[in-house]
Amino acid sequence: MNENIKELEKLFKKIQENRKTYQVPENISLEELKEICDSSDQLTSIVEMFKYSISVVYSNQKVYDYLNVTEKDFLNLGFSFFLKVLHPENVSSIYLLIKFFSDPKNKGKIFSNTYYAKTKNGWEWVYNSMKPVTFNEDGSIKYMLSASCGLEELLKSKKEFRNLRKNLSFYEQNMEKYLSMTGEEKEVLGLIAKELSTEEIADALHISKKMVDKISETLIQKLNVKSAVGLAKYALHFQMVK
Repeated sequence: MNENIKELEKLFKKIQENRKTYQVPENISLEELKEICDSSDQLTSIVEMFKYSISVVYSNQKVYDYLNVTEKDFLNLGFSFFLKVLHPENVSSIYLLIKFFSDPKNKGKIFSNTYYAKTKNGWEWVYNSMKPVTFNEDGSIKYMLSASCGLEELLKSKKEFRNLRKNLSFYEQNMEKYLSMTGEEKEVLGLIAKELSTEEIADALHISKKMVDKISETLIQKLNVKSAVGLAKYALHFQMVK
């Protein structure tokens, strides 16, 4: 299995763990949200939303340790805390989040992004997502859960970071499909994208041509495509072909 596939698998498992944070009922109390934060394996915070702004009202210890800050820093700075932690190039993501959740149609959705954050180890890439969990009487959002995870060990260059940002929506939508594939299926998919014939794939993987055909048929069903061309498109999006 090539390094691209291994790294993508690690990324998807991180995102998968991140999303588990949101498996909570709506409109639970602030104290219950704090308990969720404290028990989470992710960098988890409670974010209060206002009409044109947001602020952190609580975070677990993992967040404080990762960012090398104190609870007092969060509470005293309010919205300004985001300006302190986010790289200037990524501050616009906060305004995109506010705009996204200003639309009532999105209040049940998850907003996700990747950004450069100032951590105890310096500037690092982070994956973050937020979901509204508590609402005001008028239906507007009161509190959101924010879950983040560091990506530094997965992204070694700005090119990789730009690629992740470009394909993030595709990755999130197709993550479960990707993780449902076996290692052998991923290898076959990568070789199909390189335009190898069935015989060439069989020789490369030391399996029969019949097995290659069977795996290809399974991939078509799993990825919900119609042909090898559709499979190749998935492989290219998943960066399985260099």
